[in-house]
Amino acid sequence: MQGIAHEGPPGYGHGGISAMLLDESMGWACVATAGMPGMTVSLRLRYHRPVPLEARLRVLAHVTGTEGRKVYVAGSITTEEDLATVLVTAEGVFVSRAPEHARALFPGLRDSGETSAGR
Repeated sequence: MQGIAHEGPPGYGHGGISAMLLDESMGWACVATAGMPGMTVSLRLRYHRPVPLEARLRVLAHVTGTEGRKVYVAGSITTEEDLATVLVTAEGVFVSRAPEHARALFPGLRDSGETSAGR
């Protein structure tokens, strides 16, 4: 995270930015691993430590399971400098939409490959 625009407590990142980074990464994990773009149904975060501003971050996400159209995903944030210290973790549920439902929700959508993680 860089700059005051992402600052929460002085010198640290805003929790909402951490949530956005994890949500986006977890959405891409749905596509890469499960082959299904999805919309976020739930996202649960745990903030273990503050995320320092101006630090290079590592954001990881992986699919933990699928059930029909549901994709279960976990993610984490660490710094590149200290990969062993987890700053934020997340668990989420994503649901893939049928193409006709996706087009009804997002009229500008032409096909699922054109959106950011299909969400």
